[in-house]
Amino acid sequence: MTNVDTDITAGAETLNADATPEATGTLIKIVLKNGAGEIEVDTARLPNDVYLEALMQGLKVIAERNMSKLTKEAYPDETQRKAAIKAKAEANVQDMYDGKTKITGQAKVKKASGAVMTEAMRLARNLVKDAMKANKIKISTVKASEITKTAKLLLDQDPSILAQAEENLKQREATPVKIDIKSLIHVDPELVAKAEKKAAEAKASKPLSAKQAGKVAPRAKGAKPQPQVSA
Repeated sequence: MTNVDTDITAGAETLNADATPEATGTLIKIVLKNGAGEIEVDTARLPNDVYLEALMQGLKVIAERNMSKLTKEAYPDETQRKAAIKAKAEANVQDMYDGKTKITGQAKVKKASGAVMTEAMRLARNLVKDAMKANKIKISTVKASEITKTAKLLLDQDPSILAQAEENLKQREATPVKIDIKSLIHVDPELVAKAEKKAAEAKASKPLSAKQAGKVAPRAKGAKPQPQVSA
């Protein structure tokens, strides 16, 4: 584990090591390694100095998460490596403040499907545009990338948008279009040809992989091997 210098000072104004802790602790289950089971710790029964030590060690572990790539090989300059370690630790601490720290044992949140995310982004962009209009900001004067970036930020901060997107898709599935799309919408042969040509050009310009480059062209069916002529 990468070490980060840790300095915790408990002043008398915050915690008194001689004081008796109030009985407001929580039973914390700790899963032991090697499948040895689990134990419970009642934090209300811990002396303050032991509680502080446990808190400091736990915070230190979280602050040092996701540092496996900050190696000496990646950062030959030790000064730069230490700066990268500190920056990552500070980012981990900010994640704690923001409630983004991964919780051990917590079930993973199911990721939204592509269709749901597309709908959620549409809703978020519209909300951003409405807010821009309310603040007298002309949409035509703002880059689309700025609106998208703000929409993503809004989506991260407001889970209700994702829920609304899921509900919208359910309603669409329950209410199919009441017209014969196939009889009204016709494929344009010119557009199809352009799309096929573009795909073919993209495939042709794509470099061969090492495996493909090493392959020998297959012999035509029925062809006889040609005799090798030695010099």
